[in-house]
Amino acid sequence: MEVQFREMKEEDIQQVVTLFKKLESESAEVSFAEILDEAELCEKMKETGCFFYVAEDNGQVVSVFRGKQGEGNKSHSALLTIAVDPNFRGKKMAKTFTQYCLDQLKNNGITLARAYVYSNNKPSINTLLSQGFTFSGCVYQHHKNETTGEFVDDIIFHKIL
Repeated sequence: MEVQFREMKEEDIQQVVTLFKKLESESAEVSFAEILDEAELCEKMKETGCFFYVAEDNGQVVSVFRGKQGEGNKSHSALLTIAVDPNFRGKKMAKTFTQYCLDQLKNNGITLARAYVYSNNKPSINTLLSQGFTFSGCVYQHHKNETTGEFVDDIIFHKIL
């Protein structure tokens, strides 16, 4: 596995949308993976304060990261989202990719990173904790999991960059 990290390019859009469709088919709940249209993703990439990065393996996009910078007096911070191809989970790639992306955000003047993760998403929670993120709070019973009937909290994490 020779995964490389870099800024996302327009040429990546088709592969990213394919990855999002794969995640949708497994009912993965990633907050920006609902973008299933190439034109919509292209517009998102052009938004001021949106930072997109990809991890690729042998020319194939296997993970996408978005950092959305706050506006006005919140511009010091960014809200993070990451999507990982199911075939690349559990291989510690998300940890190193996240660190790469945090470094890129810091280079762009971001000093605080935030992430919201569902309480039943243990791998993502573990990745953030391994990166030095701190638990900040939660949105109690954010939603009900239709499959299990259990309520899921939205856990809030932050890290000073």
